[in-house]
Amino acid sequence: MTVRSAVPVSLRACARHRLKKSAYGHKTPHQLRCRAEVVLAAARGHSNARIARDTGLHLDTVRTWRGRFASGGLPALADRKRSGRPPLFAPVQTAEVKALACRLPAGSEVPLARRSCPELARAAVERGITGTVSASTVRLRMRPPRPTRPDAGAEAQAPGSGRQDPGVRTRTRQRVRQRRRSPA
Repeated sequence: MTVRSAVPVSLRACARHRLKKSAYGHKTPHQLRCRAEVVLAAARGHSNARIARDTGLHLDTVRTWRGRFASGGLPALADRKRSGRPPLFAPVQTAEVKALACRLPAGSEVPLARRSCPELARAAVERGITGTVSASTVRLRMRPPRPTRPDAGAEAQAPGSGRQDPGVRTRTRQRVRQRRRSPA
């Protein structure tokens, strides 16, 4: 079995400074922090096995980031572009279709009460907003975005504010008290 030698890493002062800020910054994402720690340890001359042991990362992960930095420098530590299908419906087109849906009946050929997703899709193609679009894509784009946190639903927040409605907490406490009082 052959043992691979670690790729040598050398740092300039400006790169070392940026990596230290990334490695020890409190607002740095965890992935970037780990990558910066790997490169800093490699620049100190540590082996891949020692870096993996000290950081708690897998040996292959250490080898990957050390090699990427050695071949590409600081820009190589960023995430690569992911594969996948590119979006066919741009945000500008989404806004134009929403504007089309919000027009009054006098501004369009179809009455407001009869606006459906298939009708909006046809109108978007006829007006040249997009080449082709399905009704399901229009339906998906017309839907409001989902909350990013599970506790950020509309029922848990006061309208117009970013804070939780105090009534939700009170009602929850009342339900818990009622369950405790009722015999099982």
